[in-house]
Amino acid sequence: MVSKIITTIIAITTTLSFFLTSSPPKPYYHSLYTSPSLSNNQSISHHLYTLTRRPHVAGTAANAEAASYVLSTLTANNIKSHVAEYAVSLTYPDSRSLKLIRPLPNTPIIFSLQQEVYKDDPYADVADQVVPTFHAYAKPGTVTGQVAYVNYGRVEDYTTIKKTGINITGCIVLARYGEIFRGDIVNNAYDAVGTVYNGAGDPTTPGWPSSTEGCERLSEDEVERAGDVPLIPSLPISGADGEEILRWIGGEVAEDGWQGDVDAPVYRVGPGPAVIELSYKANQVISTIQNVIGIIEGAEEPDRFVILGNHRDAWTFGAVDPNSGTAALLEVGSTEWVEENREIIASKVVAYLNVDIAVAGAGFLVEDPDNSSQTVYDSWVKTTKYPEIGRLGDAHSDYAAFLLHNGIPATDISFGFGYPVYHSMYDDFVWMSNYGDPMFQRHLAAASIWGLLALQLADEEILPFNYSSYVYELQKNAEDLETDISNKSINLIPLFKSIGKMKNAAARINDEIMEIKAKKGWAFLQKNQPWRTREINDRLMMAERALTDRDGLSGRPWYKHMIYAPSKHNRYASKCFPGIDDAIENAKKLNTKDSWRWVQHEVWRVSRAITQASLVLHGELT
Repeated sequence: MVSKIITTIIAITTTLSFFLTSSPPKPYYHSLYTSPSLSNNQSISHHLYTLTRRPHVAGTAANAEAASYVLSTLTANNIKSHVAEYAVSLTYPDSRSLKLIRPLPNTPIIFSLQQEVYKDDPYADVADQVVPTFHAYAKPGTVTGQVAYVNYGRVEDYTTIKKTGINITGCIVLARYGEIFRGDIVNNAYDAVGTVYNGAGDPTTPGWPSSTEGCERLSEDEVERAGDVPLIPSLPISGADGEEILRWIGGEVAEDGWQGDVDAPVYRVGPGPAVIELSYKANQVISTIQNVIGIIEGAEEPDRFVILGNHRDAWTFGAVDPNSGTAALLEVGSTEWVEENREIIASKVVAYLNVDIAVAGAGFLVEDPDNSSQTVYDSWVKTTKYPEIGRLGDAHSDYAAFLLHNGIPATDISFGFGYPVYHSMYDDFVWMSNYGDPMFQRHLAAASIWGLLALQLADEEILPFNYSSYVYELQKNAEDLETDISNKSINLIPLFKSIGKMKNAAARINDEIMEIKAKKGWAFLQKNQPWRTREINDRLMMAERALTDRDGLSGRPWYKHMIYAPSKHNRYASKCFPGIDDAIENAKKLNTKDSWRWVQHEVWRVSRAITQASLVLHGELT
């Protein structure tokens, strides 16, 4: 069957903030069981080497060169391609300083905040092009105060401190990285002791594209009032610097779960006696970023799109994040592009397939790159007894603009989880070729899975979307919600009724598809009722759109999806029924009649969205 749907291939830049570490990596080792090298492995290796030869932060000349390489590669493969440029507000560090003032007679420590070039580093010649560690859109300023240790900086960590009676108001807090999104670490600190950017895309153009020819932009004050940019200064520091600061924090000993490794000093909460002086200055500029768009046109429904994408810009060399994905994409700043093309995307895009980090380590009917005697799926089943595909309600990669803003079905694919050179200058081709994927077999497997999934979406007569499994998750989460609500005046019957309607609609369309397959087959249908295939696909494609609300979540209007969104306090975590969850959290704090009435309002909003999706799936007017 000739591909019937346009496949749009995108290598994308973004402007989200990421954590940078300033300590050299500790290499890890693993056994490799690989099949003989193929030409594709060499091709992927070449792409990755070329893309990661220089640091290429968004808005820089090096990143524009990487865009040109992607464009030329697509063009050389006879893929119709073009560049879409956007002028976006970006920040770069101008100066940073961090001083630890210790009790007398100890002298202060001034931290270098520098990443070290190691012996025989092949990238030493371009190390000076690495942008110093910083948080994107961090608020400039100079602050001094006693330091307190807050574990991961989660809401529950501050609750634990409060319960002990320790007052950290006005302190500078030290949080270790992990568990939650770095932006929320800063957000939570602002809430507790008073953020990095916590929105999506250009903060001066929320919800509309940053045109290169001039466009409406919010002022600095308006951006701050919008609540997505940071309101307090912050700096990422190395683990070594963090432990040095911890040695000079006194007070109560932190509980066991807050402690470090066995050879680490005892962690105490403080505050003080250590005092920190932190200073950060930034340059805010309007810089040009490039989205490279390549189009493979299908034969039968060329007005439909399957989109493959990843972001191309990196905080340093980006061999893992994101260019392992870019290199795989070439074998087969999305937010601004999605905002500019919102209506056509909503009407024509079948699905978005994201690969941000194709390979971070060891990880469908694709050969397992670490064991040629079995498939990736076989390995998956063996390593996890009940393999699951997680939900994409978080917002840590480029799929957020498609799914959470526009209601486009999406997936994210990667091998491995976590790696020691995360967002540092040691995330380079040397690390990947020595430790991450020495023979680039995992890259090849990721590209194969990615490509096969795209082909299935493009070539299937009927889109392989299963809304019955969607209904199962909705029902399960509604039952969990029922258990969580302490105020029994909240009526969840509308929610359960709407889920029941969607269950019936999903069963109906499944029966229609099975009947066609069993009695007539697609050849008959295409010959006698060609409109029928289109009509069924319309219902399957548009049902997800119906789960969005044009007004978005209360207080977070960019997020339009009523079923999935990031947690309000951790952008890396997904919440089901996020509007209801936000309202419950607020009502538990205020415990007023109006606050609980708002919870009921959010229940009705979600119920209406699910009902609309059911009507779309059902395909008939009421």
